Amino acid sequence: MIKKITIPEELRTCTQRANVERDARRDILLYIMQNDVNIPQERIDRYQKEYDEKYLAFEQAKSIIEKNYVMPATDGKALNWSLNYSDCVVSITLPDE
Repeated sequence: MIKKITIPEELRTCTQRANVERDARRDILLYIMQNDVNIPQERIDRYQKEYDEKYLAFEQAKSIIEKNYVMPATDGKALNWSLNYSDCVVSITLPDE
């Protein structure tokens, strides 16, 4: 069964931004590693640090959604969930009863 809930736009925007920024840093690091780019190690370290920070921000945003919206709406029974950025709707998969 799928249950849908709406979260505030501000939380959606924060989550989306963190996701995009994390993905951008990850893509830079992947490009550097896959193409043997010759750049100073300090720069690679900076990209890695930025990626770690963006990853943590995205995980924190997801945690807020889960704790404040998903779990209360499902009595803690959610199997998984996804956020549609275009309409702030969280689709939650519930176990069949």
